[in-house]
Amino acid sequence: MAPSSKSEKDGNKQTQRKHKEHVVKLLNRGKLSGQYSQRLFRKLPPRVCVPLKNIVSEEFLRAGHIFLGFTKCGRYVLSYTSDCGEDDDFSFYTYHLYWWEFNLHSRLKQVHHVRLFTGEDIYSDLYLTVCEWPNDHSKIVIFGFNTRSSSSVLMNLMMSDENNRDIYITIASMPPLRPCSQCCPPNTSTIRTGSGECLEHGYMLNSRYQVVYPFPTFQPAFQLKKDQVIFLNTSYSLVACSVSLCPAGSPDNRLLTAKPSPAPLSPSHSHTAGRPGGEFAADLFRRAQGGGRENEGGERRGKPEGSEVGERPSKHGCSEPGYVNYTRLQYRMPQPGAARAGCRRYEDDKVQLPFTVTDLKGRNLQLVTGPHNGQSVCVEQLTLDFEYLINEVIRSDARWAAQFCSFNDYDVVILEVCPETNTVVINIGLLLLAFSNPEEEHCRPNTYHSSLQVSWDLNTGVCHTVGVGDLTEVKGQTSGSVWSSYRKSCVNTVMKWLVPESSSRYINRMTNEALHKGSSLQVLADSDRSTWIIL
Repeated sequence: MAPSSKSEKDGNKQTQRKHKEHVVKLLNRGKLSGQYSQRLFRKLPPRVCVPLKNIVSEEFLRAGHIFLGFTKCGRYVLSYTSDCGEDDDFSFYTYHLYWWEFNLHSRLKQVHHVRLFTGEDIYSDLYLTVCEWPNDHSKIVIFGFNTRSSSSVLMNLMMSDENNRDIYITIASMPPLRPCSQCCPPNTSTIRTGSGECLEHGYMLNSRYQVVYPFPTFQPAFQLKKDQVIFLNTSYSLVACSVSLCPAGSPDNRLLTAKPSPAPLSPSHSHTAGRPGGEFAADLFRRAQGGGRENEGGERRGKPEGSEVGERPSKHGCSEPGYVNYTRLQYRMPQPGAARAGCRRYEDDKVQLPFTVTDLKGRNLQLVTGPHNGQSVCVEQLTLDFEYLINEVIRSDARWAAQFCSFNDYDVVILEVCPETNTVVINIGLLLLAFSNPEEEHCRPNTYHSSLQVSWDLNTGVCHTVGVGDLTEVKGQTSGSVWSSYRKSCVNTVMKWLVPESSSRYINRMTNEALHKGSSLQVLADSDRSTWIIL
């Protein structure tokens, strides 16, 4: 109905003008912060809103495909299926991830799929988070965990300890953006399932480990902030794990460091599968940047014994931090006629996370143990031992070191990751026993809470103490309430430091959280291209 008076017309014009000013203000704010408010995109025109049922065959929906969202490039939509067999109580779950090519005016086309967490017996439905790095589009990370709240008989039989939680990791190479003759030989299916011999687009890394209470949080915004590196909190250690493809003719491509080396590797060093524990992470890193091929088969080193302040001299006159371990392994496609080797998997998560590297069909790749000029997948791990570090920081930097007896428990939260300087800042919350007066004889220690702030330099492996909190006596509090308050304080600290990333440097994140809450996503949104798939 038309306005009945001039005043109503003027009122409508004024409202429209305010709305335009509001939109312009939000757009300008987005330019400054690098992020646009989702309020701008609550309603999209129908031409960019596509109902899922119009672009996916009914058979796939009946097969149980759960659609997660768009990849960062906007080319693919991801879905997954979970199958627990015919008997829910005594069957293991299997997970498959699917890539669907998306075009606005045509149906989704399935182009790729992989089985997740290959080789693991999964006995409950998992919370899944699928992530992409800010600028590394060559691979994708799938993080899964269970909450032990399942009523499955099998789960109850296998796992009686509710203080543990299983974490599953898959890092899978992305399908090629353009046709690859090695991935899909002529006259084969358009769906890639690993029938080719292409290492660049055909490898997967799978790992499983257990965390304990208080369970570490998964922080994609920090744990994937450095391209090609994932930071994993195992409850006992922080692992910086780098997975990279070494191209033919350049087998050494280490990614945990950024600084160039002034001197190349000495030619006197030989290729070996392992070396004694005298090598020092920083020295390995420096020589790696010089383009050398030291230890292509892998390196390990253990903790020093009888060292001062967690350090010992290396072969090269440097001080070696005792709270870090460094390993490096390379894998290649299995060669014809080569003996079938079992997977190399370490079970000591303070040295290295256990993992396997396979092709897309789940076949183990071959460990490189000598000179190799072809393509290979390089897996590096730099591991920070929490308990060793805690004792060293208290002994060296805590004002209350003389009162300290022992720590009962700890919780580690990442506060910041700086890819440019290769520095990680962590906050270690502590529950500890300490004397109220160390000079008083026969007194009993009390329970206190405190925190340690530490920066970890990935270039050298060395940690530096940023701050040590005071002792706060714990009176009548449960450990749960202590950790809850501690994590809230960490969130407050992070929010104070938070600097918004540019619109291109963000970690793409998709989850099945809505499914576990008994609901469904309303839309799959590609905000970069202003496109929605309506579920």
